[in-house]
Amino acid sequence: MAFIGVLLFIASISFIILGSLASVRKTGQAKRMFTFAFAALFFFVLISILSNLDGAETASKGKTTEPKNEVAGAIESKGTPSEADTETDVETEADSETAVEDPPDELSLQEQMTEKLAGLIGTNQVFDTGSYIKGDIPTGEYAFVTFDGSGEYYVEKDAAGNIIDNENFESFGYVYVHGAGNLETKGVLISPSAFEALEVTNTKQIYEALNDVQNYKDSAWYKVGTDIQPGTYVIESYGSGYVAVMSGPVGKGDIIDNENFNGKYQVTVKPGQYLKISRGFISQ
Repeated sequence: MAFIGVLLFIASISFIILGSLASVRKTGQAKRMFTFAFAALFFFVLISILSNLDGAETASKGKTTEPKNEVAGAIESKGTPSEADTETDVETEADSETAVEDPPDELSLQEQMTEKLAGLIGTNQVFDTGSYIKGDIPTGEYAFVTFDGSGEYYVEKDAAGNIIDNENFESFGYVYVHGAGNLETKGVLISPSAFEALEVTNTKQIYEALNDVQNYKDSAWYKVGTDIQPGTYVIESYGSGYVAVMSGPVGKGDIIDNENFNGKYQVTVKPGQYLKISRGFISQ
């Protein structure tokens, strides 16, 4: 570009000089030289214009190419995940899998026992709280178990409406259903035949699970040989207490020994008997 500029400058000077000579001398030779100089100047100007156009086009192409590279680089940069992004994705997938694989919350022993009892209602093994008529409940011995929200009263009457037997249970106990007439129970009645399905061996375990307590030793009707072992026990009262040794459940048992006491009372029980404790607990 600098070389062409120099040539244009020389051509312009020559054109001015020849033009001056031609105007002064006005000879044919001068006119020819002037014409030649003019033509040379014209071609130089034309070549210069064309060169500038080519340079501008080349520069323009160069400029449009470079941004494409930048855009491509940006796309490539965005499209190619970094190691950090990859690790984040892996952690996210792992967290998602962990969330899916988390096992559901296990039911408590209380909830499990409630579900098991509910599942046995209607099988003549478990009877919910309520009123029943003759024939609804097969005759036999049943465990009576209270729970949160239930009552403590049990009563059975004959066809004439006379009370055959009744009892207020402070926790759990045993009744014998005669099937003679109307029956009302404020607690759930459970046949011993249901113990296997309930995965227990005695009524005390059902009460503990249903009421979320452990090692229960308070007021109840304990069956000797299942709920407690045969032997001698010391009972302590809450104020005025009561203890009775029974030969059978409510409705089919006689009193072998009983005592009202305030403080401590010692009692000995044998297999098959029932130990009734009211307003007291087994201390040893």
